[in-house]
Amino acid sequence: MYALLAFTPIILVIILMTVFNIQAKKAIPISWLLCCVIAFIFWRMSFGNLMKQTIIGFLESFTVLLVIFGAVLIMNTLSESGAMDSIKGMFRGVTTDARVQAVIIGFLFGAFIEGAAGFGTPAALAGPLMASVGFDPLAATTIALIFNSVPVPFGGVGTPTNTAITVVSDAVIKSGLNKEIFAADLTFQTALFMASGTFLVLLIAIIIQVFVFGDTPEKKKVKYILEILPFLLYVTILFDGIYLLIAKFLGLELVSICTAAVSMAVVLITSKRGFLIPKEKWEFAQKTYTMPVSNSRFILKLHEMLGKLNQEIDVLNQQKEEQIREVLKEEHIELQYLNKELDDYWKRQSLIKRIKRKDFLLGVPILRAWVPYVIIGVVLALTRVLSTLKPDSWAGTIKNIKLAILNADGGVFWGFTFLWNPGVLFMIVAILSVFILRMRTVYVKRAWIKSLDQALRAAIPLMFGVSMVYVLRNSANPALEVSYLMNGKIAGLSSMLTMMADGLGYLFRDFYLWVSPLIGIVGAFISGSNTVSNTLFAGLQFETAVLVGLPQVLVIALQNAGGAVGNMICVNNVVSACATTGVSGNEGRIIRINIIPCTLFWLMLSCLAVFS
Repeated sequence: MYALLAFTPIILVIILMTVFNIQAKKAIPISWLLCCVIAFIFWRMSFGNLMKQTIIGFLESFTVLLVIFGAVLIMNTLSESGAMDSIKGMFRGVTTDARVQAVIIGFLFGAFIEGAAGFGTPAALAGPLMASVGFDPLAATTIALIFNSVPVPFGGVGTPTNTAITVVSDAVIKSGLNKEIFAADLTFQTALFMASGTFLVLLIAIIIQVFVFGDTPEKKKVKYILEILPFLLYVTILFDGIYLLIAKFLGLELVSICTAAVSMAVVLITSKRGFLIPKEKWEFAQKTYTMPVSNSRFILKLHEMLGKLNQEIDVLNQQKEEQIREVLKEEHIELQYLNKELDDYWKRQSLIKRIKRKDFLLGVPILRAWVPYVIIGVVLALTRVLSTLKPDSWAGTIKNIKLAILNADGGVFWGFTFLWNPGVLFMIVAILSVFILRMRTVYVKRAWIKSLDQALRAAIPLMFGVSMVYVLRNSANPALEVSYLMNGKIAGLSSMLTMMADGLGYLFRDFYLWVSPLIGIVGAFISGSNTVSNTLFAGLQFETAVLVGLPQVLVIALQNAGGAVGNMICVNNVVSACATTGVSGNEGRIIRINIIPCTLFWLMLSCLAVFS
């Protein structure tokens, strides 16, 4: 009964968003309210504790909103400065094929950001970048979320896998197993599971891109899938080979970040030369997405400010066009010839001189356009790797600096490691970009206002979604004794999340290799994190594996892999990704689409475990 009650808020939010297509900003608060009612009546949580967990959830959602705002701000700053036009030109110079661009940006670039930072950052950066190079924003969001699966167990320099190892370490020692050997085996077993799904993820994402988001019947043909298969196989073999070698010989911290960096460099070079690139290109129709109208007074005020800025910018653009025409008229030089002369000149210059190059009428130099992303990638990689390998280093110190709200007794009510939040780095880089890209004030203002507008649209669903997670996680009541379904023990009532896992394990204990990754998926779906899923359920999975006589490494690897797969449909990640691409309100549709690759990946994991 407790398992069914605990699942009720989750079932409700799925039904509201996917069946009735109710927006997340309405569906999630309703489910939060139901969750609180169930926790109050059946778990006997006090009203004060419910309010405490809700407030902590609201505060914790701020950390996610900061990432959203920062990611959107970077994108809008690059767009307003003209740097994004240069980046678009670079990718289109490699290939104009949106299928190849999806793999390079969504999968490889996203995997690098996941390996460096985790924290939902990949979809927040890769999604808008794909939208900016011409993808349908809804397609960009969907594909970025699907791709944010394979690298996840080793994201944030291996944080999810490290967490699983830490949670079960005592149980491993008590079972008479060697902790180091167990950790190495878990790392490689997880890598095997995820590498086995690389081609599946790439293929399904491209199938969805072609058949769901193709804008004409001509673009929705099987030939567009068949002709890209060699390229997908090539990327899979390259990525998986490096992925497994690093997991086997170098350890879990560098698996995703190094694999993605090497693979992206190789694929960019070979794609530029046309290796395995289809001759017939598949591209999205060019269209402009318009943000939905809001009734919020504050957001309407932002729109009013944007309207005034747009008028100023239109005047500036007209003046710029007149200046360009005047220059061309006076010099009697054709634009095409001028472009060629400039390109030839700068190709002969040194790298340092090209970076220092001053703006010309024709846009931002490509090297300068990429500087913000380079800074982000280098800083994230350096700080995350260094803090993991050397906790006492300056990076480790930064990781532990907190802003804290204290309880009345002096204890920490809520803490925020603000210098470690990727959103803060994004904001700093956005400010630096104003000078790097030499932006006019009016464009800077528009970038910040647009970013604030988009981030605020995710505030309500995130606040109530994170608060619901805190209620689910902290609802345990040791004073209430219950009989657990999995082992028959009588003990204090565990949290609503643990009771869900207990119910699933009991129903499917004879088929536990099928349900083990599902528990990981459910954990990630609810909590928004593979790390949190492992924190909650790795111990339970280990204990269950002992009870049903299954290899503990295998079961924990399935939990770890399932938590990664759950990122595709995790409510918090979907809300965040929609906010960064400007498609808030479409969360239910994205979950309906992504439940297909999520289910297929789950079935594949179970089949591999059962028949291996």
